[in-house]
Amino acid sequence: MIVLIVVAVAVALGSVYAAAYFTGALPGSSPPDKPASCTPTTTTYASEQFVLNVYNASSGQGKAKETARALKANHFNVGVISNDPYKMKLTSVGQIRFGPKGEQNAKQYVQKLVPDAQLMADGRDDDSVDVVLGDAFPEIPSPSATPSTTPPGC
Repeated sequence: MIVLIVVAVAVALGSVYAAAYFTGALPGSSPPDKPASCTPTTTTYASEQFVLNVYNASSGQGKAKETARALKANHFNVGVISNDPYKMKLTSVGQIRFGPKGEQNAKQYVQKLVPDAQLMADGRDDDSVDVVLGDAFPEIPSPSATPSTTPPGC
């Protein structure tokens, strides 16, 4: 009988100690660190806010599809991938076409990747931008490391 009483008292004291430890009531103890949230967050890039069409006006085949893949990896919202609707053949780097609403997108985001492309304003009404590939179009660089979308400790 005495053994049962001692065991019961030990269990009760152990429970009280554990509760005090995890609530931070004991001196020098604190509850385990918890991440603020284990819900993954998503990063929105400004270059995803407008449509970027990719057209091939070079002598190479498949260049628009390859370039579109690289632009998607650089967080662009790629729309149409096709041959140049104006049926131009460009030996230069290429062109960046835009309307009044897309001029800032063209200059701020697309021109940074293709600085030697010719800027061409056209009459479109939306904020979309076209990148038109010429024979001298450079390879689009890979994006820098993508930030993690899951908080540490999850």
